[in-house]
Amino acid sequence: MDNLKALKKSVFYISFPFSLIGFLFPVYAYSKGVSIMGIGIIYSAFSLFSILIRPAVGKLIDNRGRKTGLIIGTCFYCLVNVFFLIGMDFKYLLAARICQSIAGSFYWISIDTIISDISHEGNRSENFGIIDESINKGAFLGIFIGFSILLNDLFKDSFKIVFLIYLGTSLISLFYTIIKVEETIQFRQNYGEETMKKGKTFNLFLVFMSLFAFISCLTSHTYLIYVRENITDKFHLISYLFLPGAILSMFLPNKFGKISDRYSREIVLFFGMFITGILYLLIPAMKAYFYFMIMDTLIAITSMFYGPAQSALVADIVGENQRGKAYGKYKLALGIGGIIGPIVGTYIYEHLGNTMVFYVKGILLIGICILSIIFFNEEFKYHGVKN
Repeated sequence: MDNLKALKKSVFYISFPFSLIGFLFPVYAYSKGVSIMGIGIIYSAFSLFSILIRPAVGKLIDNRGRKTGLIIGTCFYCLVNVFFLIGMDFKYLLAARICQSIAGSFYWISIDTIISDISHEGNRSENFGIIDESINKGAFLGIFIGFSILLNDLFKDSFKIVFLIYLGTSLISLFYTIIKVEETIQFRQNYGEETMKKGKTFNLFLVFMSLFAFISCLTSHTYLIYVRENITDKFHLISYLFLPGAILSMFLPNKFGKISDRYSREIVLFFGMFITGILYLLIPAMKAYFYFMIMDTLIAITSMFYGPAQSALVADIVGENQRGKAYGKYKLALGIGGIIGPIVGTYIYEHLGNTMVFYVKGILLIGICILSIIFFNEEFKYHGVKN
């Protein structure tokens, strides 16, 4: 478990800027005059760049090692903070997003593959949950530091100070990645025959995950804009909305991972998707600040519930000896869905109404959940993908 501890440190320090960037990017760009469609195009460009690079990442880490991919990803995450340090206009935001896309492709495919290498069927979801908790802890501490500086005007140029701190934590992550994380490619065995037998199930799984990513991204960049237009436009109140979910995310994923390890990962995934769909259908009715906070927290909990199971299912389907190529395909499928979702979601938001996108998202989530149960039930039974 020494490697898992090193991974926890690496993802903890690299995650400091994640929440602040995710929180500020759509609101900041919108405040600078970038249209909602323009923001959607930037989000889709991020996904497009990921699509172009992810197939090569899987092959690279299979040939050169998982640690190589992890180091490359960490270096590009450092560059993201450098671009935010240099400036906050459109060209720097775009450059930062491109670097973030490259970084995410290398870093998270490598992380998923390493976890798969060092895990077995009985603790795979738990280990994914442990890493999720470390990510959330780093992101929570990072956004706390960021908002403490930004909201109190402690410095003349608060943004630069914040991202200077984030650059420092990214360099600490780079240290742990280079010095502490061990290569795990030696754990890989020849799994070609097993993969061929389960190729049909895996390809079907990738199609459904791509559809799921498309649906999930329908509100990826309009969510905060909706909050600002319909719930509250006060910056500090917007941040408080997500506080309960952020706190819970620091200790629930590990526990939820144990549940899916003990029972059934596919049932956990499909049940979580179904409940999430119902919750999104209810969002337009939540006009009061407190009720919207409760709904957002419930959505965050359901995401934590099925997240570790979703990641672990990749290895369940293709076999114990998972390689980077399989996780590369999985991330590619998510990216394909992610490139279309923001544009479609933006069109619905602007032309059909800002509440309609939540109805569409909820109905589609429930629909894909039902289809997944129908299509995967026999496939999972046939290939023994049961705990």
